[in-house]
Amino acid sequence: MSMPSHPEKSPFSLKKDMSQRLANQTASPPSIAINGLGTMSGRRGVPLSVPLPFLLTGSCAAALFGILFPLVAPQAMLAPGFPHVLAMVHTVTLGWLTMAIMGASLQLTPVIVVAPLRATRFLRWHYPIYVTGVILLLCGFWFMLPWLMISGGSLVVLAVIHYVIIMGSTLAHATTRPLTTSYLTASLVYLSIVVCLGLTAALNFQFNFLDWGLDQLVLTHITLGVLGWLTNTLIGVSYTLVRLFALVHGNDERRGQRIFILLNVSIVLLVLGFISSWQEIIILGGIILVAAVWLFAYDYVCMLRLRKRKVLDVTQYHSIAAVVYLGLMLPGAILIESMGWNAPRILAALALGILLGWLGQSIVGYLYKIVPFLVWHARYGSEVGRKKVPLMRELVHERWAWLSWWLINLGLPLAILAALLSWVLPLQIACALFGIGLILAAINVAGIVSHLRPLPSSASLKQEASTP
Repeated sequence: MSMPSHPEKSPFSLKKDMSQRLANQTASPPSIAINGLGTMSGRRGVPLSVPLPFLLTGSCAAALFGILFPLVAPQAMLAPGFPHVLAMVHTVTLGWLTMAIMGASLQLTPVIVVAPLRATRFLRWHYPIYVTGVILLLCGFWFMLPWLMISGGSLVVLAVIHYVIIMGSTLAHATTRPLTTSYLTASLVYLSIVVCLGLTAALNFQFNFLDWGLDQLVLTHITLGVLGWLTNTLIGVSYTLVRLFALVHGNDERRGQRIFILLNVSIVLLVLGFISSWQEIIILGGIILVAAVWLFAYDYVCMLRLRKRKVLDVTQYHSIAAVVYLGLMLPGAILIESMGWNAPRILAALALGILLGWLGQSIVGYLYKIVPFLVWHARYGSEVGRKKVPLMRELVHERWAWLSWWLINLGLPLAILAALLSWVLPLQIACALFGIGLILAAINVAGIVSHLRPLPSSASLKQEASTP
């Protein structure tokens, strides 16, 4: 698969171009008709009110997971299909990961493809419909009420279809097609299938019409969700964000193209193998998946070696840890599947490493860059040169961010080890450490958003001081 070539830019001009595009989007939201959001065209950007609710809600979902994690984790070692466990898994996948990805992609995709969002007439309804669907679905899992799962799942499917239409139309009208767009396009296809399979499973809880195909459906749902939708998206976005944040120049995109082909071929083979129960196809798909994952890890190291910004910040450390989990856990999952080691404690340990170590940690790190960028341009962009404004990095509470990193990367390995050894109390302690790390990260994001509150003017301060 060949990709169109583009003239190379210096890392400094790349960062400047990206910053200017984002600034154009966030600095002038009044130019967009919020009441309908149907006039996004030309140079008009995405108002902050579109991505920010998703990003903030995703952080809140991560904090909620962090609170409940120590209580529910022991149940996952006994029965991964327990209602509370399923509720927590979907809190991570839909409430945290997908929520954050939706918000970030609605803001960043027009920047990446240098084109406005398309099909935005009903965009103002997207967030409330999706959030309502997720809440109903999670309550349905928690209380094991199939009709509530069906209601919430239907709203989630509706919101996802709308999201796919917006993103698909935007990508189709792209004026430039970097490597990231290939990953995003593939991930949209997988996301559409994933939510339909999830709704089918919810309907089966109520009507029990899948006599023999339920296991195949669940395996396909998990594979397409974790690999097709989430992993495809994060690997693709990494090729833009890592280069932007670390000022990477000169990285060979051909490796990224090979990774794209290997990753998606492996996903298709794994799904075919699960549907047909053909073990040889599963093993072949697994081998190709391991090759894709390890090649991406190597390419990630190459990008870091080429960076012009030598000092690594907390975002890069989150990404490094996430790539380590990716390189270890996905090959481990393939080995366990091929050997038939499907004890609940082993599956729980794998889920922790993949969902939290790779996917969750990537999101936490990127939010420390995306949210400050959007908030800073919306709040302080017009005041630069007229008054003293904080630096963008000063919006993040650095000590809390590093404390969160240490808690996450101390608690998670201990939780994986405790799950494998069936140690309940150490598992709960480790999960509590990890959960506190997520809560600190969510508080940090909320603190960044608090900068949007207008500061009192000097005249109003003098008036308040003179008032008896």
